[in-house]
Amino acid sequence: MFIPSGAGALSKTSGVQLVAQTRKYGLGMIAVTQAPKGIDNKVVSNCTTQFLGKQNSPADQQSMKSMIASTGGSADDVGKLGAGEFYFKTDKSGKPFKLKTPICLSFQPPNPPTPEEVIARARKSAAAI
Repeated sequence: MFIPSGAGALSKTSGVQLVAQTRKYGLGMIAVTQAPKGIDNKVVSNCTTQFLGKQNSPADQQSMKSMIASTGGSADDVGKLGAGEFYFKTDKSGKPFKLKTPICLSFQPPNPPTPEEVIARARKSAAAI
């Protein structure tokens, strides 16, 4: 929503410039999206390292397959990737390859906690203080 592929966001111009400048000076930025076509292509072209995860919609699957194919790889399973599975590509990696990463340093359940679980956790934390 900050650097969309289409027009409309007030932050787009400065966002694209920020990404270009951070790369120029050797710094990094992270852009995350569920829709690869949703990020301005000037931003994507400045991203030298990409982790491409599971895509659900046929249009996004095709977009990701095209991105991977453009660098010599193939990815017919983009709709079936599991948690922590990505296609990884960088300027120096050659064609993209699949890798599996640890999920997270902390447990992340598949669904947010219920209000009752939030209250129980808060009470437990308060009791520990």
